[in-house]
This record gives sequence, C-alpha cells and structure tokens, in this order.
Amino acid sequence: MAQKPIREAQAKQLILDNWPSDLPGKPEIKFAAVCPKTNLDSLPSRHPWLNEGKLVAKPDEMFGKRGKLGYVKIAENYEEAKRWIEEFRGKEVMIGERIGKLNNFLIEPFIEHQSEYYLAFTCERENDIIHFSERGGIDVEEQGDAMATIKVPLSQTSIIGSESGIRNPTEGGPRIPDSDLSPTINGLFALFKKLDLPYLEFNPITEVNGKVYLLDTVARVDTCAAYRQRNNWKGMEVPEGFGSTILPEEKKIQEMDEKSGSSLKFVLLNPQGRIWTMVAGGGASIIYADDITSLADPKELANYGEWSGNPTTDEMEAYTSEILTLIERNDQDQVLIVGGGIANFTDVKKTFAGVIKAIKKHQSSLRRLRIFVRRAGPNDTEGLRALQEACDEMNIPCVTHGAELPMTDVVGMAIDSLQLRRIPNSEFRIPNPNPS
Repeated sequence: MAQKPIREAQAKQLILDNWPSDLPGKPEIKFAAVCPKTNLDSLPSRHPWLNEGKLVAKPDEMFGKRGKLGYVKIAENYEEAKRWIEEFRGKEVMIGERIGKLNNFLIEPFIEHQSEYYLAFTCERENDIIHFSERGGIDVEEQGDAMATIKVPLSQTSIIGSESGIRNPTEGGPRIPDSDLSPTINGLFALFKKLDLPYLEFNPITEVNGKVYLLDTVARVDTCAAYRQRNNWKGMEVPEGFGSTILPEEKKIQEMDEKSGSSLKFVLLNPQGRIWTMVAGGGASIIYADDITSLADPKELANYGEWSGNPTTDEMEAYTSEILTLIERNDQDQVLIVGGGIANFTDVKKTFAGVIKAIKKHQSSLRRLRIFVRRAGPNDTEGLRALQEACDEMNIPCVTHGAELPMTDVVGMAIDSLQLRRIPNSEFRIPNPNPS
C-alpha cells in the first residue's frame, strides 16, 4: 500500500463531496484554500464569509505541529489574515530536517469553543483502529492511557452509538462516550473506509451548539486505490511532501509511467552522486540499492528507480535519455549500472535498443561515464552484444555480462572503478562467536 499525505484542504473537500445526504452528523466545513496562483485581494469575492469575523490562517503544506511551531494565526479580520499570509508566502523554512517553501495556506472561520477532542482512524491487517481522547490539542501525545483505542473488524462498515457509547460490539474494553459527536464519528469512520484512507486524524475536533467542527485535519491516501476512487477523488492530484521538489526529468518519467502499460520509475536522491542505476524489476532495484549503500557512502547513490513489464524501444529510449540528461550535468567521473535478474518475457534486445539510441543521443557529453551491465532474459546475447559494440564505437567504457555473473557483482566492479569502496574486502571479518 503506497500511503501519501494530502493537504488539509483536500481532505476536507473529500469529506464535503462524499458525505451521503441521508447520513446524520455532517460536520460544519468552511474554508478558503490559498495556492501560489491565488489572488488574495479577490478571494473574499468568492468566499464572502471571510469578511464576517475572526479567522484562522495556517500553512497547508503537510507538516504537523503547526501550532507549536508558530504557524497558526488567529486574525481579527481578513486584512490581518492576508498580511500574515503575505509575510510567509514563498518563504523558505526548515521543518525538522526538511527545507521547503510555504506556498499553500488555509483560511477558516475562528470557532470559539471550550472542549477539544482527538479522533483518528488507522488500520492494520485484520482491524481498523479508532483512537479517541476527550483531551485533544497540541499535547495529545502526552496523554498515555487517556487515549481510547478501539479495534473494529474490517468487515464492519460502521460503528455503534448507544447509551453506553461507541465501542466494538464484539469485545469489551475502551469506548467513546455517547455525545453529540457520535453521529459525526460514525460518518467519518464510514468515509475513512469508503475513500481508502489508511490514516485520518482530527486534532482537535469540537462541538459547539450542536454543530461539529473539524479544527485540524490530517489524511493520507492509498495511491494504489486511485483507479477505483476516480469518481470519489474527482481527479485529485496527490501532492509531493513538504520539502520535496520534483525535477522536470522526474516529472517526464512519471508521465511516461502513467501512459505506459510497463513500469518506469525514477527518483533523484542526490544529483551530485556518482553512482546511477537503471535496474529492471522492483525487487532487483532494492537489492542493487542495498548493495551499493553497503559498499559505498550512501550519498554516492544518485537515484532510485526501476523499469519492468517489457517497455517498448521508444519508451526505453525516452526513459534512459531523461536519466542521461541528469548525468551529463554532473561534472565528475560517474558510473551507470544497468542491472537486473533473468527476465521472463522482457525482450533484452528490444529494450537495449532503446538504451543504445539514448546513449548515442548524449554521447558527446558522456566522456566521464562508465557503464556496467548485468542482464539476462529473452534475446540477451544479441542485446548485450549490441550495447557493447555501440559503446565501443563511441569510446564509452562499458562492461557487459549475462547470467554467467551473479546479479550484483557489477556493483563492486562499478564502485571499484571509481575507488569508492567504503570498506575494502580484506577488512571484512566475521566475528568469532566464542572468543577465548
């Protein structure tokens, strides 16, 4: 399951759009989302309530502890909220170890309230989990046993409200006291399941005069369920996490992957890294990355990615070309490891024809690159020979191997060619389990 966070505005819009009309307990949700293109001067014309009283403004960049970090503003009016957003808009800040810009904000009506509750839904293999506390807020982590944790079997689509409160009817234990929140909690749990949300949190959630307000919302979606959620999510774009900047080359590969029946994945880890990979197969890609980082400084691994599913020659040419575009910007001696196991149906000759075309396109700027290949499968002899001959003609150092070589042996060759091995083989020792 691929879990990715979404913005608070997106989470609240999902709740608004998908709450059944016949289901009681719908929370009061009113917000104005601010993105980089939003004209703050014209925003009240689309949301007249912005001129009707106190407001809360905060970044909507998928990081937590906004209150503790000083990124929540209670404004007396819209002009004050606007000035506060303008002060931070586009500003680069450090949150933990991540550095990113504040470009997205959320404005909501300020709700005067007395009680703050904590509510969250998570999931495990056999149960959905409800977490609830009558003492929500910024110090919720310090509550210990005050947090009720209720397990709900996956087959159960709703939770029960009664005089004894909300609990799993098949077992005793913690409960959520019955209150005006009960219908809302039941409805939110139903949406949690319906929308394939592996995580949904409200801290705090409150009730004022019979109305329930979601003062702060955090959600993650299961991207693997996007195909069946296309109607409910309505084309919602899952954003990159705070501090993550996607390069044009990464974006192009993402777009290729979306249009292809094959798999084409690529993530840039360090543009100054000297070890690049193009590995066939998701499992193999993890094995190669693990082997590289065990032998060399992990910072030398420039990227993570994989290709599989018998991509066409044109797809492999485009995929390889985007990676070579990044390689040629790095003015150091570098290696490209083209690895993989023994393919069942991916045509090595056909896919390598695309790799060769891309290398020829970039050959003038690849003089400091060495290529190490281990690949096997249908037509591997012809594919490996064609790649070796093409590199020889272009005077690009290249070593090619098939199934006669263990899958990751080329990793050591590549690392040694750049003298990047962190611990020489001669220094590896197996500890004596029974020292004298």
